[in-house]
Amino acid sequence: MKGNAVGDITIMVVILMAIMTLMTPASSSSTIVSIESASVPAGQSVTLSLMVKGADEPISSAWLVLSYDPAICMVTSVEEGQFDLFETTIDNEKGELNIIGYGIEGLSAYFRIADITFKTMKEGDCELGITILELKNNKGDSVHAKSGNGSLTAKAPPSDEEGVTKPTPTITPTPTPAEPSPSPPISPSPALTTTPSLSPIATATPIPAPLIPSASKVIVHIGNFSVAEGKSCNAAIIIKNIDESGVSRADIVLEFNPSVVKIESAGRSEFNQFAWDVPSEGKVKMFAFGARVKGDIKFAELKLRATGKENESSELGLEVKRLKDGNNHDIPFEVENGCLLITQSKAIPALNVFETIAVTAGLYFVIRLRRRE
Repeated sequence: MKGNAVGDITIMVVILMAIMTLMTPASSSSTIVSIESASVPAGQSVTLSLMVKGADEPISSAWLVLSYDPAICMVTSVEEGQFDLFETTIDNEKGELNIIGYGIEGLSAYFRIADITFKTMKEGDCELGITILELKNNKGDSVHAKSGNGSLTAKAPPSDEEGVTKPTPTITPTPTPAEPSPSPPISPSPALTTTPSLSPIATATPIPAPLIPSASKVIVHIGNFSVAEGKSCNAAIIIKNIDESGVSRADIVLEFNPSVVKIESAGRSEFNQFAWDVPSEGKVKMFAFGARVKGDIKFAELKLRATGKENESSELGLEVKRLKDGNNHDIPFEVENGCLLITQSKAIPALNVFETIAVTAGLYFVIRLRRRE
């Protein structure tokens, strides 16, 4: 009997532990993207901080959308926080603020994304909602985070008439008008209404719309290069065929064989802001903001060094993560990858001792023969 009781108790303990394990909530991410809350009189401005709290790993990129009620408040200015690259787009008609930031080294723990200044227009409560479109670490992996929404309350402004005695208005009596004498009724005479003759409706012939040729597709291009072993060359990444909408943002990754090619530097971009990082061997990440041009633009100029052997080659593969126009819309594009080939070095090969003696002896006999002649 005791054995059966112990067995039953053991089974019950195991079942209880399994139930407790299932009921225990899964650990959630401690990373929170939040904005402060405030209450101000209507018509005044206030600045609120947009923060990342409790980031366990370095955050290298963020793309957020802050929504608000445009009938109650509007965004008047945005001051960048601790990211190395920063860009914002304010749309007070929709009540949306787009924020994009990049950190080359990555930011962790607690850091400030931006300080946002709001101006209240009328009384009311406005929720400040945060939508996280992108949050990535240094490896380019997505980081799970929660949104900590805020609120902005526009109170009634203080009355300027408090404590002031209002004057009593003077009431002026209105005289009663005399009743008019009755006049004899006038018999109405019928009015003749002429009906206009209907003219036939002319049918308009639709004018065919002119055929507008479609614009050429945007191309992200890097060329083919040949360089001697141990030497360097410059390679430009060009964005071609940009239309009137321009290009405001580009995120591009270049992949290559690290045993053949080494990236020594990147820069000389025609964008207003440019940054680059090497997250791992054989890969370089590049970010650029601020250009809204038409035609072709140089995204970056790279200095490549041939570290491999003669006749070795490496593909220069482009991966376009994001390409946005001046209205923050995605741009359709095509990619033209390149290649780097290592050629024979033009340097004179070094001679060993025996080869040097043989060459010297040969030159000596040639000189002796010419003297005899």
